[in-house]
Amino acid sequence: MVAELGAAEGRRFFPRYYPKTLLGMPVLGAELPCGLSSRRLAGVAGGLRKRGIRRFLTTPAMRGIALPGLSPVDPLPLLWAKGDELALALLEGAPLRERRIVLRGEKADILACRLALALCPQVGMLLLDFDRGEEELRALLWGEQGAAVLALGTGFAPQVSIELSPRPTAVGKVLKLWGEPGLAGLTLSSELSMPPDCDPLPLLTLAWEAGRISLSGIKVRKSLDRSGENQYNTQ
Repeated sequence: MVAELGAAEGRRFFPRYYPKTLLGMPVLGAELPCGLSSRRLAGVAGGLRKRGIRRFLTTPAMRGIALPGLSPVDPLPLLWAKGDELALALLEGAPLRERRIVLRGEKADILACRLALALCPQVGMLLLDFDRGEEELRALLWGEQGAAVLALGTGFAPQVSIELSPRPTAVGKVLKLWGEPGLAGLTLSSELSMPPDCDPLPLLTLAWEAGRISLSGIKVRKSLDRSGENQYNTQ
């Protein structure tokens, strides 16, 4: 089960736990007093683990909280699954022949292969920038799709780069799909009615994992939230 962490109102001293549902999914609500010390946070984490909790969602007021032995719901698997659509959305309106995207990272792994195979038919030029496995990926793309893929630095500069792990310099519009993601002004949405006091992308990820919504039911759009520039909508 997953917990949703929120801030307790008033001067509550002890955490309060209660069952609730989010998008039809059972979760454990947890209202925590503000300003808990690291020792008390460790105690909260231990209590949650005893209840079978291993991951958590947060309301905006609790964003960034760390609980030993527990992990926040990670949106990266969903972003990886939508990576080709996200990159193409940054090239909206560009003719296919003029679309140039570079895939970048430390190793050309299975994820890089999947994205490359999906993107090749939809761009005019796909470039690669990997420390390891680049030649093998280039050979795969030639064998599977007859695509001659270039290394970064040859041909025209790409408009968009998909980063799968840290790179020393930025190239074009950066779609950061590692660590704390950065979506260059994009976000994901669906027809699900999101609770107002939630971080929508982790909750959408949880709904996708639970089969509450299909991948095709999740759409890429430009973010309307430019005030706070939240962590999932910017690079």
